[in-house]
Amino acid sequence: MLSKLLDAIKSLFSNLFGGGSSKDKTTTPSPKPTDEEVLLPQDGSEITPDTVVVIANEMESIEIIPSEPDKDFDEDIFENEPLDPAPEEVIVPPINEPVVDPGELEEPEPAKPKGRYLWCLDNGHGQKTAGKRSPVFDDGNSQLLEYEFNRDIVRRIALELDKHGISYYNVVPETDIDDFLQGRVDRANGFETELPKLFVSVHSNAAPARSSNHWASDSIKGIETWHYHGSKRGQLMASIFQRHLIEKTKFNNRHLKSRPESQFYVLRKTKMTAVLTENGFYNNKNEALNLMKEEVRQKIADAHVAAILEIEENGL
Repeated sequence: MLSKLLDAIKSLFSNLFGGGSSKDKTTTPSPKPTDEEVLLPQDGSEITPDTVVVIANEMESIEIIPSEPDKDFDEDIFENEPLDPAPEEVIVPPINEPVVDPGELEEPEPAKPKGRYLWCLDNGHGQKTAGKRSPVFDDGNSQLLEYEFNRDIVRRIALELDKHGISYYNVVPETDIDDFLQGRVDRANGFETELPKLFVSVHSNAAPARSSNHWASDSIKGIETWHYHGSKRGQLMASIFQRHLIEKTKFNNRHLKSRPESQFYVLRKTKMTAVLTENGFYNNKNEALNLMKEEVRQKIADAHVAAILEIEENGL
């Protein structure tokens, strides 16, 4: 009787707290998270104080040897690409075609792309990205939304590039999205053009603060440009953008930055030389107020255009 009572008590505890013999349990090992699933910083605003960052001066001389290989992206981006199947041999019997006046066969040649490069303009983040906005200003209503700022800068850049006949591709024109990291990279990599491609991701920065509702210290401010660590072309491209941004805006110069480990997704997965510009801090109250001004935004856009025109003229 006592043994039955003990068995009943064990059964009750087993049902309540998940006990039981090990043979009744089925354990499935958790899949190892992929690189894309790990929550890594994706721009300067997500960098923590303990992150190793390499800072370079944009005036530093960079020598690029044409025959020297460069590191513009992670090599593993090619690992999962399917191989093109060998084309099947097709035998086509001869056909006696009627004689046609060659003039009737002439078709207008398709328009060739303009410029030296195709510029992939990436306005990082969408309105669904958590955070990425300033605290509310003193009027109690307005605040700086980074996704809106990024798109406005890219829109202004595109208008100027149209005037100069420079080829570009707006990577993410829609707003109702989040970070869309893989999609942005896939669009840039997959865009077909006869021109070599360059990638520019436009952002505004954020400094450590008590919370998203509090302004950061006014001492943390300015502009910085990120590039793929170890890429000479990337560093050269970043230096040109940083130089023009500082010259035109007169913002504090935070120079060039790169991360030796866990580099930003859009810098390591785009199959082209890429940079990421951080144009002021949206949670620095004084700087955010400036970033809301039409004339300041135009200066930032004009600086990007000036850098693009210099690279178009001289190449990388």
